[in-house]
Amino acid sequence: MHVNFLRTGVGVESVSHLHEIQSTYRQLKQSGQTCAFLTTRRTPTRANDMVNGGSVYWIIKRQICARQEIIDVQTLEDDEGKAYCRIVMSPAIMLTSPLSHRHIQGWRYLTPEKAPQDLRPFDPTDKNNNVEIDPKMAEELAELGLL
Repeated sequence: MHVNFLRTGVGVESVSHLHEIQSTYRQLKQSGQTCAFLTTRRTPTRANDMVNGGSVYWIIKRQICARQEIIDVQTLEDDEGKAYCRIVMSPAIMLTSPLSHRHIQGWRYLTPEKAPQDLRPFDPTDKNNNVEIDPKMAEELAELGLL
């Protein structure tokens, strides 16, 4: 069974902003393709389960609203010899049904049963397709069964 994890986008204002940050600062070449990445201090204990079908679910503005597939989890060392973890992700961002969630520090595992449903791929060129909804409004729409 695959495992997902939650990550707060600290300082991230929107999915568009997340895409901009990753395409400007947070990308690397992995097996001939350009990938996004994030770093964390420790390697997750369930790293193997994360790679086999897992995703990073992003908390932005107090709601889970996007995910990215995990391609690889690498344990590396910095210039001072301290270990850290780099999580390599697909550059493609999938918008999800908005789900209210408090901010967290670090990351937490998310079981597939509790993960929000995918809506559509994020398209940075389509300004009309990626209108982001206010978290409170999204929660009310979801309660009414409209999202």
